[in-house]
Amino acid sequence: MQKSNLNIINLSDLSADWHWLRDEFKHLPNKWAHYTSLNTKLPKHLPKRQSIARFMTATQAVLDAKKQPSLLVSHGPRPAYYGARMAQHLHPQLPHLAYSFNFTDLPTGFQHKAMAKAYQQIDRFVVYSSLEKKLYADYFGIALERIDMLHWSVHAPTVPHDEPPIEQGDYICALGSQGRDYETLFAAMRTLRHIRLVVVATADSVQHLSVPENVTIRTHIPLAHAHNILTHSRLMVVPLRDSQVPCGHVTIVSGMFFNKAMIVTNSEGVHDYIQDQKTGVFFNPKEANDLAEKIQQLWDDPIQVNRLAATGYAFALEHCTEKNVVRYFADYLSHLQHL
Repeated sequence: MQKSNLNIINLSDLSADWHWLRDEFKHLPNKWAHYTSLNTKLPKHLPKRQSIARFMTATQAVLDAKKQPSLLVSHGPRPAYYGARMAQHLHPQLPHLAYSFNFTDLPTGFQHKAMAKAYQQIDRFVVYSSLEKKLYADYFGIALERIDMLHWSVHAPTVPHDEPPIEQGDYICALGSQGRDYETLFAAMRTLRHIRLVVVATADSVQHLSVPENVTIRTHIPLAHAHNILTHSRLMVVPLRDSQVPCGHVTIVSGMFFNKAMIVTNSEGVHDYIQDQKTGVFFNPKEANDLAEKIQQLWDDPIQVNRLAATGYAFALEHCTEKNVVRYFADYLSHLQHL
């Protein structure tokens, strides 16, 4: 396969205006296309609308791939499933890179069996933690060497230092919804009534909880507002569901780029990012007293807060910028060229 003639087809559930690495690879004569389930115009009341949309979109993407030498890049485990399933039927030899392969909750029953079968079509998988590499290899029967661990990487965000704070006064913050344990965080905050917490999360992730008086919940706010809250906070807490949950990477990397000290649940899923007392501080899963103690310790120690923030920022600059993704994808294209 010649890299110069490659049609790079992205398959996702993301905005049609998103083009992944297209701009970073303008120096190559590859064609780029993006198929997203968001573009389907199915009736909103249709049962299983999203699954049907994914099926239709994956079919279109694979049919497009048959027209010339192509690479399918799926983003997320469900676009990966539908893309692989349709490729098995229509274009079994289609090279397929499953990027951002991450489950908050693993599928079970028939769905698990169907996914395990479909995923055999995929050439390479990219996950964001070492825990996930072994977890998915075992659970889906994927050869370990087909799964690559890459740190969550982004364009370094612009930190809005000059914007007036949305939330007034001193506070700590917690951002994110997937795989979170806000029950333990709220229990800790009940013993820290002199410290205010601002949470940015979905309503579903906190609706079943009793919210302490010193906690403010922000839901359905623009990303810019979330960044403003993060910017003006004293530090950030990332409370995770358990010691094995593969979530929190996006929030942790954002915190690092925003120069924030972090207190994070000691979960194996974040060990590739957080080194205790270096790039963050761990607390024991489900232990509100331990979390409260760590929050109070950092609240009283601005020197340690600044040190953790600086070390985390340096880590993000080295491991979590878009240049690492560009390097990985360039190597992958080179691999395809020599097949």
